[in-house]
Formats: sequence, structure tokens, C-alpha cells
Amino acid sequence: MKKWVVPEHSNKAVQRASRVIGKGTGTSEEIQAARDVLSNYRLAHAFPLNAVTVTVRQRALDVNQNAVVAERRKRLPTIIDKLKRHPTMSVTTMQDLGGCRVIFKTVDEVDELVSILVDLPRSRNRVKKVYDYLRDDPGPRDSGYRGVHLVYEYGASKEEYHGLRIELQVRTELQHAWATAVETVDLFSGSELKYGKGDAESLRFFALVASLMAHQEGTAPVPGAEGTPEELADEFARLEKRVGVLGRLRGYAAIVGEHARTDRRNTLTLELWRREGRLTVTVHETLADAEARLTALEAINDENLDAVLINIARISQLRDAYPNYFADTSRFTEFVRAHLDGRLPASA
Repeated sequence: MKKWVVPEHSNKAVQRASRVIGKGTGTSEEIQAARDVLSNYRLAHAFPLNAVTVTVRQRALDVNQNAVVAERRKRLPTIIDKLKRHPTMSVTTMQDLGGCRVIFKTVDEVDELVSILVDLPRSRNRVKKVYDYLRDDPGPRDSGYRGVHLVYEYGASKEEYHGLRIELQVRTELQHAWATAVETVDLFSGSELKYGKGDAESLRFFALVASLMAHQEGTAPVPGAEGTPEELADEFARLEKRVGVLGRLRGYAAIVGEHARTDRRNTLTLELWRREGRLTVTVHETLADAEARLTALEAINDENLDAVLINIARISQLRDAYPNYFADTSRFTEFVRAHLDGRLPASA
């Protein structure tokens, strides 16, 4: 049986640790102690995440038997970076320390699953909030991000986990392709396009592509990018000639090789050394082994290393769920090229 990590500290202690990390004013010993507190709090989300994913997977496969479903824990370096950017924030208010992702073909399937989960009877893990980034509540982000997020609060049989929150992301393949391309650029270049930071022309390029995707899927356009499909394609073609997003994505893909595929359930760690373009996928027999490996990797504290723990039903779906670690942005590139309609030379 898996040995699940349980919360070892009160919410007040976790809040204090968050402030120590966010402000960065403690001694080295205090900062390390705070990191340990946050690490435990993060790992304690594994059980609630598993409980939510079991329900989500069953319902998602009822909607479409080919739906991709995967779960992951938020990386400790990502948590620490967010606290440093927002020093008054506490990880107790972060809703995505444990995350589940579902990818469908169509918006109708996304809507069907969301409707089922929101109204699911007798579920003690309740959906507390729905964020619709496709329509009006709150609508597409300025960056171009689209999808639907559900925030769960664990309230089932194990009281030690009550109140912990899990985030579910539900996307279409097209929405996922867009998010993957942005995350891939960030992952390999160290930019922060995902957070609306970085080169203005690259940010505009992705916003325009997202609006064109919204046109195709019949959902709301990105604020500030409400033109016709022809106008959007004309503008991002001009931007592509200047910033070369497609060329950069092609270059990232060239440095990452193929990895093994099997059809059994796996807990695994991904280790990407950005500059070298070296990706290692390690399959672990137990969750504890995977968590120990992730903790060791995070202790290296090297910005060139990006490591993540993933639990997925079939490793053959890994590339579909987290293609950014493989620099696999082919779906995004194919969409863009299909709409350029001769506006760019074939080699771009």
C-alpha cells in the first residue's frame, strides 16, 4: 500500500513559512526550515489529488473513452518563485498544489464533463469554484490562455486532509496545444510568457493565435484581439517574420529525443536540463520512491533543471498530457501553418 504524506504543520505555521520564503529575510536555517514546511504541505496534497482524479477519470472516460487524464503536484521551485513574486501570499491560498488535467477533442465534451462534475450527487469532495476561461467568468486571459478550471475541496473520509484544495483543468486539444507552446518557450528560454511577461511581440503573437483558435471553437476571443480570422492571421504572420516563434519551437523539438512507451499505469519523474536539451524519464515502483527522487532533484537548486513528478494511467499518454517536456508543439505549429495561407515562406 502507498504511504501517503499527511500535513504535519498547522495552517498558521504554513503561513509563517510562506512569509519567510516570500520575504527572504530569514537566516539560512530559517529558510531551510520554511522550505521543509512547504514541502510537506505540498506533498500532503497527493492523497486528495488521487481521490479527486479517480472520480474525474471515471467521468471523463464516460464522456469520451479516449480522453487524456493525468495528475501532477506543483513543483516546489514554482511555489517558491510565486511566493517571492507575491511576498504576502501564503501557499494555503494556492488552489493548484495538486493538479489534475483532462484533454478532450471538443468544447462540447469539456462542457459535458464540467456539468457532470459540478452537479455530481453524493460526492464529499465538492467543486467550490468554476473558472470559465472560454466565456464570461472570467473569460479568456489577456495572454490568450483558455480552458475551464474547477477547484475542489477535499472533504471525504480522511479528516487530516479536509480543506485541502485540488485544481482540475479541462481543455480541448486545441487549447492544450496553445498552452503547451507557451510553456515550451518558457521552459527552454527562461521567459515568463505564461505570466504575461517578456517580449511584447511574442506575447501578442500567442494572443492572436488564441483568438483564432477561439473563432474555430466558437468561444470568446482574447481581449484586445477581436479581429476577423483573416485580420488575426495577417497580423501574426507579420509578427512571425520578426520574432520567429515557429522556428524557435522547431529548434526546441530538435534537441529532445524519443522516450519509451508502455501501457501500464506509472508514477514517474521527468528531469529536463534545459541548456543541454536532455530529458530523462524515470519510472518508479512506488509513489514514495518518486517523491524521494523529486525532493533530491529540487535540493540541487539549479535553474537549468526542471523536474516534475507525474502519475498517469498509461505512460503512452505522457506526451499527450505534458508535451512541453518533450518540446512537442506539433499540434500548435500545424494549426498556425494551416491559417497562414501562404503568408510565410515554406521554410519558416
